[in-house]
Amino acid sequence: MHLAERLDLPPGYTARPYRGRDDHPAMAEILGAYREAQGNPEQPTAEQFDVNYANLTDCDPALDIYLVEDAGGHPIAYGRTPHVDLDTGMRDCVVFVPALPEHLTRAFFTAAVNAQEAHFESVADAVPRARFRGYAEHPGPDEEPTGEAAWFESLGYIATEWGASLQRPHLNDVPDLPLPDGVEVRPVEQSQMREIVAAHHECFRGEWDFQEIDEGVYTWLIDDPRRDETLWQVAWHGETIVGQVKPFIDHAENQERGHLRGYAEYISTHHDWRNKGIAGALLARSLVALRARGMTEAVLGVDTNNPGGAFQLYTKLGFELRAYEAVYIKAFTRA
Repeated sequence: MHLAERLDLPPGYTARPYRGRDDHPAMAEILGAYREAQGNPEQPTAEQFDVNYANLTDCDPALDIYLVEDAGGHPIAYGRTPHVDLDTGMRDCVVFVPALPEHLTRAFFTAAVNAQEAHFESVADAVPRARFRGYAEHPGPDEEPTGEAAWFESLGYIATEWGASLQRPHLNDVPDLPLPDGVEVRPVEQSQMREIVAAHHECFRGEWDFQEIDEGVYTWLIDDPRRDETLWQVAWHGETIVGQVKPFIDHAENQERGHLRGYAEYISTHHDWRNKGIAGALLARSLVALRARGMTEAVLGVDTNNPGGAFQLYTKLGFELRAYEAVYIKAFTRA
């Protein structure tokens, strides 16, 4: 059964199967509006969807992706059912309901979550351990949930992890932080792309959501249309990559939104080199590089439970909290 057939939507909405690249502009617009309403400033593009959806390995596009249209036939939401096989042996079935904010009601959300959970049944039942995973904006770890967070909890989901979106409202007064002796930043060569991506990924081995890297991940990151390796700050000790920050600028977003924003993302430090000042030094260099390109602000996302104290480091470097996001988990009950 196609995922679209499982949706029991409120009156006025209809679901249909995904039509490929022709749907990507509408999907990018939906996801961008949804993210903005959730406090996430990063705006996707149709070109990013082209790259990402050309390399899907976590779902079947012919059966597992839908779009929802309003009474006028305009796309207002989409959904798909990806699954993630973690290094722990757990399979996470990811529930996600991006929609234009004015259409995202509790009834709409509940219908989409119920349909996605039902569609996941065979995927979850095929492995010994499985669960559902969702994400939602949240007022904060010690606050009462609202909106999607409250709706998730009403459906039996429990918040287990926390992330945050941070913004540095200006790029003035960036500190000059030194790298440890013997560590240097080198210009990125094209032949090093896969090594750099793999090194970043390996830094997160042992964390709650770690999964082995696959070819789709390499392609998605290396072919990202926003990639600009001339901004990357990759630190080496001899032939070992010990840390990296891979900034980028979304020029289309800046033009549309009227700001000069850079993203300081993909931050990682080699396990053996943590707590030596590498991440702070590379992030500071990234801010200077973004400022040299004319940017006046920077944003990033962070796991607030990061074992290396990343959240505290970033706030010390002038980043301010914009929004929290909770990771929600629900056990899969076998029939």
